[in-house]
Amino acid sequence: MIKLILIGANGKMGQAIATAVKNNANEFSIVAGVSSSDVKFDFPTYKSIEEIIEKADAVIDFTRPKAIYSVLPYCKEKKIPYIIGTTGFSEEDKRFIDTYANSVPIFISGNMSLGVNLQLQLVKSAAATLGVGFEPEIVEKHHHLKVDAPSGTALMLADAISSKYPEGKKYTYGRYTKTERRKQSELGIHSVRGGTIVGEHEVYFIGTDEILEINHKAYSKQVFALGGLRAAKFMVSMQAGLYSMQDIVLENEVLSNLYVTDEQALIEISNLNDTKNGICHVFLALSNASVFVDMISQAGLGRVSLTVRNKQLYEALNALSSLKNTHKDMKIVEYDDITKLTVEGVGMEMRHGIAAQVFEVLNHAGIEPLIVTTSETKIAVGIISEFVPIAVNAIAENLDL
Repeated sequence: MIKLILIGANGKMGQAIATAVKNNANEFSIVAGVSSSDVKFDFPTYKSIEEIIEKADAVIDFTRPKAIYSVLPYCKEKKIPYIIGTTGFSEEDKRFIDTYANSVPIFISGNMSLGVNLQLQLVKSAAATLGVGFEPEIVEKHHHLKVDAPSGTALMLADAISSKYPEGKKYTYGRYTKTERRKQSELGIHSVRGGTIVGEHEVYFIGTDEILEINHKAYSKQVFALGGLRAAKFMVSMQAGLYSMQDIVLENEVLSNLYVTDEQALIEISNLNDTKNGICHVFLALSNASVFVDMISQAGLGRVSLTVRNKQLYEALNALSSLKNTHKDMKIVEYDDITKLTVEGVGMEMRHGIAAQVFEVLNHAGIEPLIVTTSETKIAVGIISEFVPIAVNAIAENLDL
């Protein structure tokens, strides 16, 4: 049973969370709340969090930014996590949150809907895959009482999309009074207000003769309340630090694939005496010989390791030997029975320590990587081929692949 302190118990989101807790009474309970009104609840309420005497596992808050100034010191003292569903933080507020992240587990999200946060991941993937050939536009719809436009969620979606373009995107908020064609650098954001719409976010990737839509609709505040409870459940075992809904979305997808590329050869080149241009000379020579290079790792000035297809090793060595007139001290060591083992997962972008886990597993299995390359979502290691079955089994068993 997870025991919660509810900030803003009398607010609309506070009431939604209280309802969600009642519907999930086997997992959650509210042991105390903070309320500005005298309304009676099924749990004791106080005017400030400092007055609370009940013990709790986490604090959940969907109120105002200023609440952090009393709740964070309380959470630090009680050693419990803080789940924040509030938006509108100033830069000063964000700095205050950052100062406590080293001592308090803090979960913060501008939108607690699990569906919206999955939408964020999907639009990032779409932007990366579709590229500049498709033009992104966002339409967000909310009730007539909402005072800000565009919504915080629309901006989160825009930032997620923009992050996948080398030069980002320039946000265009509506096109009233504009008398020019749409620029490729634009990302249009449009707001609709009316009635009782809880929240709708439509993302369009518009190409030639086709459109991809990635949409999300919320029909009640229970969506956000349930997301808040999911966050509380996620956070009760976490160490100090900043977390978000993306950590939950990617919780089971940190690592998703493990695959091998056989028949590789590794070439280690050292003592390039012209360190300024030496590595350039290496790759020009290989390119001129039509050798395909896969993994590349630079281990300092005048040194570089790379892999090529095993069947092209002879051509690669011949091409490199032509450099010895320029680089008289150059040394070349080759291994002709290498396999590239790749661990991949979109969640690696959001979770630290994955590389450490991979290398720890290989170390315990007695396997030393000969070359390593990484990206935000991949770790690739080159190892002697005879050790591949051991490495694959060890990684699959220890990292749930």
